[in-house]
Amino acid sequence: MSQWFEQRHAPLPGTYLCLKTEIDNNRVKEFRFGGESPFAFRMFIYNDNGTFKAYRNSCPHYDVPLNHNPDDLFTSDAGYFQCMTHFAKFEKDSGLCISGPCEGQALESIPIELEGERLIIGNKN
Repeated sequence: MSQWFEQRHAPLPGTYLCLKTEIDNNRVKEFRFGGESPFAFRMFIYNDNGTFKAYRNSCPHYDVPLNHNPDDLFTSDAGYFQCMTHFAKFEKDSGLCISGPCEGQALESIPIELEGERLIIGNKN
C-alpha cells in the first residue's frame, strides 16, 4: 500500500486544516480533500487532551473509511476508534488495531504541526 502523501488529492505540507479550538477534547474532526470524488483523500484529527494526532481515514483491512456518518469514529463507549464496516477497533493514541480483521496493523499516521493556534499538515515523515 502506498503512503498517505502518495494518495490522489493528499494535502501538501503546510496545508491549513483548522484552529486547534475547533476540536474539543477527546473528539475528532474530519477532513476531505478532492471534493465528492470517489478518490477523495480523507483524514481526521483527534484531540487527546491537547495533543493532536492525525490519521488517514482508511481501514487497513479494506481501504474504506472508518465511518459512515461525519465525525462518528468511536466505539459506543468512546474508548477506541472503530471501523463501522468490519468493526475493527483501533487504539486512539497509536492507531493500532487491537481487534478485528486487521489486528496488528495500524491506521496510517499523518504528521501535523501546530503553528500558533492553527493546525497544518507537517512535513512527510
